[in-house]
Amino acid sequence: MYLNIDVSEYWCPNEGCSDYGKRGKGNVVLKEEYGKKEQRLFKCKTCGHCFSETRGTIFFNLVTPKEEVLRTLAMIPEKGSIRGTARATGHDKSAICRWLKIAGEHSKEVTEYFLNDLQLTRVQVDEIWSYIKKRRRT
Repeated sequence: MYLNIDVSEYWCPNEGCSDYGKRGKGNVVLKEEYGKKEQRLFKCKTCGHCFSETRGTIFFNLVTPKEEVLRTLAMIPEKGSIRGTARATGHDKSAICRWLKIAGEHSKEVTEYFLNDLQLTRVQVDEIWSYIKKRRRT
């Protein structure tokens, strides 16, 4: 069922497209919904490329509902181990390891994207570390 979806937050992931990475250009439209979970498929009107709403996220190609994946990953520090989390949730240990690997790789990419070319001085870096150390004590 097509709901009123704000497509302005989506952008074309096709690096060859002239609208690659540009939000709110009006080129991304909802093409269809598919699968049991009614996954949304979008289309770029500029290049014709189709892509899933989960493209570029840790949930791309996962069968397990994203709420369940997030709840399970959040439980790992609480349980102290992947095995303990597997016993508590009923998920297979290898599935949890796979989710954790995907989430870690995605977090690394996001961190590298946002922390790229910051051009901080040594004093600014020292101030950041001082703040972090101060927060750890409290």
